[in-house]
Amino acid sequence: MKKLIALILTLAVAANICCACGKKKDKDPKSNVILETKMSEAAEVTVVDATELDFTAEEWAAMQPQEIQIRNICELATMEVYFHSVAKAVKPVSSGVSGWGQAERRFWFEYSGYARIGIDMSRVEITITEDTVTILIPHASIIGGINIDSSSYNYDSVILEPDDSSFYNSNDITASDVTAAVASANEATTQEISSDSALMMRAENRAVELIRKYIEQISEYSHVDYDFEWGYIDD
Repeated sequence: MKKLIALILTLAVAANICCACGKKKDKDPKSNVILETKMSEAAEVTVVDATELDFTAEEWAAMQPQEIQIRNICELATMEVYFHSVAKAVKPVSSGVSGWGQAERRFWFEYSGYARIGIDMSRVEITITEDTVTILIPHASIIGGINIDSSSYNYDSVILEPDDSSFYNSNDITASDVTAAVASANEATTQEISSDSALMMRAENRAVELIRKYIEQISEYSHVDYDFEWGYIDD
């Protein structure tokens, strides 16, 4: 029974990484985007005295640093960045004869969404020797692109500039115009989040510290003092 408990606790190091959350809000005074980040916290794992237990070769191997577990930690150690943004757009006049009498028209609307910031685990380089674990990580980035909450906006929520077109050829704002405005605003939001160096650094440090904690806990279980070294991949 003790052996079974020890094995379960060892595996829990990687399995329970996302048990709690913290929040941080940021707003750039020059921006229309409000960001809120959530970071996972590592679970505390009770350490037992492995010298009192009788392990098989396979069980001892499970207590050594595992590349797959390190990659899983990189995947789990992400931050979810929630944003609330204002999309601003201009509807130009139609081309050719169909645009006669029309005037360009501005419109605005708010929308929300989120992005996952973290380390691309497929690019992580891992070297494990007898007592040293070395990892090289890429810089943090947006994982999987921006996710827009489609329920956060609709056509009725759009603020329209008065139409100065002639009475016979109005410049109407359509649902497709709103969709195009979201796509354009999305690019700007993606660029803004990607260029937030402090945010990206937090994600990088988060992954490194979770891996460090994992290596330290493996050292406690196995009674092998593993050294942990890390650096960045040259992009």
